[in-house]
Amino acid sequence: MPFGTLGHGGRDGYMSKILVIADGRYDFLQVLESCRAEIDCVSFVQALHRDLSAYDGYCVLAAGHRLDARLRETLETENRKGKRIFLEAVGSFLTIYSADGVDTTQSRLIYVQPEEGEGIPGLCTGDLLDDECNRMMQPYYLTQDAVPLLVYRHRIVAHAHTAMNRAEILDRCRMGMWRCGDTVLMTSFQLHNFNRARFAPRAAWEKVIAFIAAWLTGSEPASMPKRTVNYGPKEELKELDTFERCRREAVERGVKWLRGFLVDEGRGGVLEGLRHYVDPEGNQTISSDIRPDCCGETAGAFRFFARLTGEEHCLRLVQNLEGFVYGPMVEKGGLLDGMMRWSDSGWGICYQDDVARAMLPQLYACLFLEDTSRLADVCRVLDFLVRTTAQDGNRNPRTDNIYLNEMTIADMRAAEHGTPSAHYNAYYHAALLFAYMADPSRKEYLETARRGLTTLMAQYPNTRREQSETEEMCRLVLPLAALYAATHEEQYREMLYRVTDDLEKHRQPCGGYAEWDTGYTAVCSRESTGECSILTENGDPVADMLYSCNWLPVGFAFAFHVTGDRRFEELWRGIAGFCLETQMRSNDPLTDGGWCRAFDMERGEAYAAPHDCGWATYAVETGWTVAEILMGLMLPDILELADKKEKKYGGQR
Repeated sequence: MPFGTLGHGGRDGYMSKILVIADGRYDFLQVLESCRAEIDCVSFVQALHRDLSAYDGYCVLAAGHRLDARLRETLETENRKGKRIFLEAVGSFLTIYSADGVDTTQSRLIYVQPEEGEGIPGLCTGDLLDDECNRMMQPYYLTQDAVPLLVYRHRIVAHAHTAMNRAEILDRCRMGMWRCGDTVLMTSFQLHNFNRARFAPRAAWEKVIAFIAAWLTGSEPASMPKRTVNYGPKEELKELDTFERCRREAVERGVKWLRGFLVDEGRGGVLEGLRHYVDPEGNQTISSDIRPDCCGETAGAFRFFARLTGEEHCLRLVQNLEGFVYGPMVEKGGLLDGMMRWSDSGWGICYQDDVARAMLPQLYACLFLEDTSRLADVCRVLDFLVRTTAQDGNRNPRTDNIYLNEMTIADMRAAEHGTPSAHYNAYYHAALLFAYMADPSRKEYLETARRGLTTLMAQYPNTRREQSETEEMCRLVLPLAALYAATHEEQYREMLYRVTDDLEKHRQPCGGYAEWDTGYTAVCSRESTGECSILTENGDPVADMLYSCNWLPVGFAFAFHVTGDRRFEELWRGIAGFCLETQMRSNDPLTDGGWCRAFDMERGEAYAAPHDCGWATYAVETGWTVAEILMGLMLPDILELADKKEKKYGGQR
């Protein structure tokens, strides 16, 4: 009985015999081996000398190989007998001839239900599947009976499903997976290590993989490979003892992750982290940029950890990192004295938000740990920022040294308005306020921050948004708490509560906060080129751990410290619990202990629109994300130590 006539369940007593041709031990091979079938696996060279006629079907995991003509002829001969064959990224088979592979990072696969015949159970036309940084070999032409199942479309702005109809999806699409008659199934991309490559969403891809395996073997797979990346502890965090233990473990895991990105023990700074690019084998690209913000924030995480554990080596790392931040990364002398650089490549560019985040950990040390050793360095940098701030207390998004002279600096100072954006200015205001609290003689810092935050709140919630409305709210919590702490004026306390109340509208049961952008006015909202928000539609269940939720552990902890309101303590515990449950766990030290940018709170995995130019779903920032979250997880203990001088790390709050 030709295998091509078998149904998915096979036939009673029949065990199909499948030959897998592959040069590696791949995820998809594990899936096939869990099916009720006899699986043999040989390399491409070995296949040339194997009697292929003894098999009922074939799986060719080519990973971009071009088939040897002798092997191809044999496979096509067996296929004409009615035997099924699945081919991955072969490029040429039967009458199919494809172009060389191209990057798929900015494209997304869309499922298309066939008008006739079998489709993939559980998927609907328009469902989106992301194959990360893959290679796709676009066919120049197909067989006449080709039926598309997955197709590529460039820059699809949607979360998990596109509203395009079947005709719109197929219009000028590129082929991803298709069926030729009843006996050939092909993909233009590499899926052999779908698990290691973190294809997402996981549930949708498991349906695709199970379909291919069942189509080929005649039986459903019994299992899927265990995920290479999991999230959070497998315990309920409701009990305080469990929460505290898991918090300590998360901090230790995160600090270990940070150590892996240090350059010369911090003397050369810290690498920015991981880009979102994950190749078909599961390898993720490291970002080699070195930025003062990441260095300063990482130093803050190490300092807190050292204070709570007594680990002296961490203190040496802090000294090394801060020596780098305030050494080569700051202009010394002349008109631009105190200008802190954006990065080792953006040498003459200054983003005040990045600068502020580089310095805030040293200001926390001044106020909470009685360490004022860097206060003069911080004030030197703040003085430059104040000199280039408009009358309303806000700077423009950035300054470039090449355009700065005495006249342009005077014009910036005299300008009536800067950019009314929390994304660009709120943490700058926070740094000014913390510096003022550390040295009350610097009243200009207080007045600049007061004007700036008052300007922002006069326009709130319609500030100039960069990523989302949620981001603006998250970024305002810490500075407004600092303004209240510095002035004790009730109007600023009311501003803090107003923003907090608005933010709570987007809190999810898991403790995270969903991205939202009323009117989609953010610069990066619903974009698919350049820097992009991970929000595509209000209501998407996505949390942003690079621009939004990552600021809240520090913000809520400090707000509780300032107000004494137990509500902020509960909010801190909620966001801290969310961070514990979204921390990555893996055997790979590059991911274990980090937090990726985007998290789908319904699917429980990293997943979102993948279009951002460098900081999409799987991006992990040493400073912005990991160090900020770690400081927020530890800050309540640091604050209690500052008050009581006796609390030990990991104790009950």
